[in-house]
Amino acid sequence: MTRKTVPLLACVLLAGGALRAESSEYPLVINLPTAERMQYWDIGLAFTHRFIQPVKDHGKDVYGLDGFTYAGLGFTFGIKPVPGLNAFIYRTSDNKTFTFGLQEQVLNGERVRMAVRAERYDEVVKATVTPLGKVGVSGLALQVPTEIFLTDDIIFSLVPSYITKTTTTDTILAVPPGATPNTTPNKGGVFNVGLGFRANITEKFSFVSEYYPRPSKFSKAAPGGITDGTTYQNGFAAGFSYKTFKHRFSVFGTNASGTTANQVMSGDYGGGPRPSSQWSLGFNVARVF
Repeated sequence: MTRKTVPLLACVLLAGGALRAESSEYPLVINLPTAERMQYWDIGLAFTHRFIQPVKDHGKDVYGLDGFTYAGLGFTFGIKPVPGLNAFIYRTSDNKTFTFGLQEQVLNGERVRMAVRAERYDEVVKATVTPLGKVGVSGLALQVPTEIFLTDDIIFSLVPSYITKTTTTDTILAVPPGATPNTTPNKGGVFNVGLGFRANITEKFSFVSEYYPRPSKFSKAAPGGITDGTTYQNGFAAGFSYKTFKHRFSVFGTNASGTTANQVMSGDYGGGPRPSSQWSLGFNVARVF
């Protein structure tokens, strides 16, 4: 190796590192958004799939794979003139929910990343009241995805979220048998903070998990039609992710069937998350163009 080769090789390696730092990444782990961003005019595609039947419902049903499913498809677009700004659109089959909005990465530090996100959601089905709440609702979700890098491979995330309207807004929450009945409607939106944890096991393989706390207003309430003393549950999702060239595949178990902010973070969507033993399978596929 000549003296001229060494500086040239160093420049190539530095350029490669800079390119990796500028690469696009779809801002989604399982259900919670990340503070990642799509760069320039890049386009990201995400396909989500949630099996509804719990895994424990017998091997003859292929551990839930024979059951009903909800599929979703979304796109996120980089907006080159405004660094860090992304536009996104997503549609999922549960209540034919349609979402769109903007996300801006406001901080990209060495150990902390942060974004602000606003989305409109519309359930494009006929508005009606079911035992588990209303369907056909529309509203706004405001989120602040924040990621803390404990190390380069261990990432903890916080996602403060405010959902303006949920399935039980303006209704009287049911309570378990024997509890003091509610006499006033559930007014206003819901504030919640989603938690996430990612650990890179290898360069391509990682463990991913999320936790969706039960909002305090539902701690003593029961999903409509439930009379066995059950109250609303905390939600979770955990599994593994594999990243290859411009693709990311994630497989996990979760007790929350939804994928959008209003479905996962509101705490009462469809009666809320199921008991932890009733978890089912799901997967995401993300692709960057």
